[in-house]
Amino acid sequence: GGEQDAEEKKSAFFLESVQSDKPAAQWVDPWSFFPQMDVAQVEDSDGYYERHLMKEHMLRKLARRDDIDENAVRELIEEGPGNETEPSYLVNLREITKQNDIQTKDLFHVWEYTGALDYKDLKMLHEAGIEDRLLGKVVEDIDPLEEIHVRIWFCQGKLLSFSLHPLDSNDPIYSVFSLQEDENCPFGFGVPYLMRHEQAALNSSKRMMMDNSGLASGPQILINKKLVEPVNGEARLEPMKEWYLKDVEQGESSVPPFQTFHIDSHQTELANQMELQRQDIDEVTSLPQIAQGEQGVGVTKTAQGMALLMNSANVGFRMFVKNFDDNITVPLIRRFYDYNMQFSSKEHIKGDYEVTARGSSVLLVREMQANNLMIIMTSLGDHPRYGPWLKEDSLLKDLFRAHNVSADEHIKTHREAEKDKQEAAKQEDPAMALEMRRIDLEQAKIDNALREIELKVELSNGEWAAKREIAQLQYAQTMGIKVEELNIELEKLEMAEEQQNKERESRERALAAEVAMAERTGKSAGGSV
Repeated sequence: GGEQDAEEKKSAFFLESVQSDKPAAQWVDPWSFFPQMDVAQVEDSDGYYERHLMKEHMLRKLARRDDIDENAVRELIEEGPGNETEPSYLVNLREITKQNDIQTKDLFHVWEYTGALDYKDLKMLHEAGIEDRLLGKVVEDIDPLEEIHVRIWFCQGKLLSFSLHPLDSNDPIYSVFSLQEDENCPFGFGVPYLMRHEQAALNSSKRMMMDNSGLASGPQILINKKLVEPVNGEARLEPMKEWYLKDVEQGESSVPPFQTFHIDSHQTELANQMELQRQDIDEVTSLPQIAQGEQGVGVTKTAQGMALLMNSANVGFRMFVKNFDDNITVPLIRRFYDYNMQFSSKEHIKGDYEVTARGSSVLLVREMQANNLMIIMTSLGDHPRYGPWLKEDSLLKDLFRAHNVSADEHIKTHREAEKDKQEAAKQEDPAMALEMRRIDLEQAKIDNALREIELKVELSNGEWAAKREIAQLQYAQTMGIKVEELNIELEKLEMAEEQQNKERESRERALAAEVAMAERTGKSAGGSV
């Protein structure tokens, strides 16, 4: 029985939890992030508060962390949510989406503080005894110039977690990016704020166009009630409606019973005004339509022209990306670097490095880069003076990257290239090479002979075609002469026949005259009768 249980254990699968500390980055809701608002950069803030809205099950999940006090979370759940109201931004969002009937209840407002503690706070922690566990040796008289960076979790007056700053550099763990920075506040301005005035003007123009279109869609109808009366008693136009004509006094019938007035349509003028507002939006936000995928009218269709236009359109993007690199990319990578320098067990990666963000340079038009690289390779690759100075492998890799193709997957390494070159040299036989050269020469002779035959055939075909064309012309000329002679003979025959007809008609008229005379006098006229 024991051996069978051992075999079953060997064949079974077991879940084994392994904990490892790895740096990570996550997004923070800006509505729940509260730095000091009187600084220009978020890095200048003394501390940062982050609000976590949690239900009871989320608190239970939070208690599983090693740095969270389970007893404090247990007391917090037993006590229940406090009297804190729902955040105002949730109420405003629901008003915008017309969901006012939804209310979030039973929320715990858990706060996370990351930042420095001054000497007063350190004295308070010394009195509470927390420093014995984390802060180390802290004396009663703490220097006002000394500060310690910590992370604290608390909720409804209960301390859930207290730990030192994870990095010895005390670098802030939060980074803020805004499209356009504000000199008086860590939070800058976005696209909706920058284009708010132009967007309001565009909305007004659109509203005027729709109102005008509604008014101009049909005429304004005027009804003279003194002349007509509806059969059904409702003075409203309907299809196949019947009206009674009233008896009116003389002079009142000068006004027709129905009149129509048309409202002029100003769609063209309002559309031009909307287009002007769109141009203003492009200028204010530095996001032209060419950068949004719309080419527009009159824009060049050539690849080089499009590349130049896209490069010009990316000027604003490069500014935004440079701002993102300075505020997000560089600080985030620097924190990862500090973490590895402090906690990594790989000593060979330790050293001094500098973070260089190249996001703005990537936005250069790749077509233009690829074209320039091809020009350099073709013009300077075989140059006797400048060719030896070129790094062929780097130039080829940059050309592949400019075409969005992975260079590592398609380009050989130096070792692979040298190996293939040596193998090709070993496999090449001089006798075989000579034989291949002889075969190429024979093939070239055969090709030349075939080409000569083709030329002779083409020349012969040309001469035959010329002779045929001359014969056709001569035949056409001869046939034309024959046809002309036949036409002349035919005309002569027609003229002779016409003369004979005239003579016969003359004789018939004379004979008829004699017959008539003989019948009238009883004597012959001395002619045929």
